[in-house]
Amino acid sequence: MTQAAAMIERIRSMPVAPYTEGGYVLRVLEVTGRLSGAVRATAIAVVQREDRRYLCAPNQSRDWVRNLLAAGNCRLAPNEPEYRAFLVEADEGAPVLDQYLGQLGRVSEEWPFEKGASIEEIAKNWDTMAVFRLEAV
Repeated sequence: MTQAAAMIERIRSMPVAPYTEGGYVLRVLEVTGRLSGAVRATAIAVVQREDRRYLCAPNQSRDWVRNLLAAGNCRLAPNEPEYRAFLVEADEGAPVLDQYLGQLGRVSEEWPFEKGASIEEIAKNWDTMAVFRLEAV
């Protein structure tokens, strides 16, 4: 079993953590593959800020990001409604990304700015990253 598959299995078997303002929860993102048409699963942190839910990625070339851009809709397992995903601009997304990195740290070296970057520095690199706001369908 791959590390990614093990993480997905672990998230699916854990008690469902409630969303909390300013925090994050682990979920399994389920989105239709842009090429295969099959549902693809990815372990992901979902950030809650100002009663909205967000997904963050250091670049737009990740498969789950490209699939979500193509599909537009997704589900978060376990047992959440379908969501419409909106790629947000820097004015909305940079504070979300700052919160995400404050909570999770730099779990990837792919972020295009240094650790501890200001919101302004984050916003300067906006065109390469992805932050999605999720709205229930």
